[in-house]
Amino acid sequence: MGETPDVMEKSRTMGLRAGQILDALGLVRAWSRFGRPVLVGAVAHDLALDPDIDMEIYCPVLRPEDGFAVLAQASRHPGVGEALFQNHMHGPDKALYWMLRFTDDDGVVWKIDMWSAPDDYALPRGEDLVAPLARALTPEMRRAILELKAWRTRTPDAFFLSVDLYRAVVSGGVRDVDGLRDWLERNETGVLTDWKPE
Repeated sequence: MGETPDVMEKSRTMGLRAGQILDALGLVRAWSRFGRPVLVGAVAHDLALDPDIDMEIYCPVLRPEDGFAVLAQASRHPGVGEALFQNHMHGPDKALYWMLRFTDDDGVVWKIDMWSAPDDYALPRGEDLVAPLARALTPEMRRAILELKAWRTRTPDAFFLSVDLYRAVVSGGVRDVDGLRDWLERNETGVLTDWKPE
């Protein structure tokens, strides 16, 4: 496959920058007024290569107006160029979706995805994967995941969810592109899953 130059260092840099953006926008503090915000996804797993941040917010009372208050506060920052709300309560996600686009000092546009849901949310939660994946990942697995993510970015026909990649590497023993292609052919992908490393 060929090692992607500095893929581990890029991941560390992206994680640090994500933290700075969250602090600049005050998102954790703002959401904490209405529920329990949790950082999930690639940034939470220290596996970020793309300018994406994912959060889940579990709320004792789920009200759209609370999310609008958070977006309004964050949108005062000059780096915020777009804010979006979608109601998915009657769809498969059973939650409210919020999104911000933020341009950092280097001109990189970050997408911040936030899902607010009830405290008793019964569908798979990203937060449930953070600690088990952290315990399971070895340096070899981490590098394989990052190199395969970088390959996905360069390859137009490569489509799979990051959680599918984590499953392939951690549980399926995948370490390279050929192994991943084979794994993807043999496993169901692209769906909500409550998979966690054993």
